[in-house]
Amino acid sequence: MSPSLPTPALDRIIIILVEPRDPSNIGGVVRAMMNMGLQRLRLVNPLVYSPERVEAAAHRSAIFREGIEVYDDLPSALADANLVVAASARRRRLAPRGGTPRQLAPILLDHTRTGSPAILFGREDWGLPNEVVDQAHYQLSIPTDPAYPSLNLAQAVLLTAYELRQAAVAETGEAAMLLDSDDPPATEAEFTAALDSLHTVLQVAGFYKPGQEPAKRLKLGRLLRRAQPTSSETGLLRAIGYVLGKHVHPEEQPSGDREDAGAKAPDLPARA
Repeated sequence: MSPSLPTPALDRIIIILVEPRDPSNIGGVVRAMMNMGLQRLRLVNPLVYSPERVEAAAHRSAIFREGIEVYDDLPSALADANLVVAASARRRRLAPRGGTPRQLAPILLDHTRTGSPAILFGREDWGLPNEVVDQAHYQLSIPTDPAYPSLNLAQAVLLTAYELRQAAVAETGEAAMLLDSDDPPATEAEFTAALDSLHTVLQVAGFYKPGQEPAKRLKLGRLLRRAQPTSSETGLLRAIGYVLGKHVHPEEQPSGDREDAGAKAPDLPARA
């Protein structure tokens, strides 16, 4: 039994809309988030962003709208996230671990203890691309009637936010784990840097056979995401990739990697 989580935990959860098409739908999402006490909304490459149309769908949202952040690309919007959950109803052969909003809410809230987890929602017509879902820690699916499974964007956000709020205000919860605040979960930027370091040395070593590299890169990323490495652990992985690269045809390493690494392996956090 874990202690109840205060509703301010919801303030750390980031909702990210990837390429939203209709400002009215953005307004519907704003209204849903305000209903359930979520505060952080990020838009990635919106087709149109109209504060007036957002206000028409979500009255008295001026203060909320001031906090909306707009990004040109998804990696930038995810750089500080310590957990990535992708909302998608499509089943995939190599999908990340899945769960409903109710099942994933305790995990998301537990990650607010040490950082900011993010939930991704895709564009209204196509949803999230496969390559985005593939890189998430979890895939969130809302159980609907198979005969009519489609939800609009605001409905999906509302149902997810509702479960988050219920879990946050509950007297008791089912937190998935207690996180170590001295070594928090890796941010997406830290994880990506570590994975790139390993991919570089594996590529130089000839591990990837012709035609097999995309699938193997995906599987390696999924394996490491399941481990949910901490900040210092991703620093360790990045250093491993660099040091191994020095012993495997260093002259064949991409020049960018050598410049980034400098004359020595990346420094590990002191706690490592």
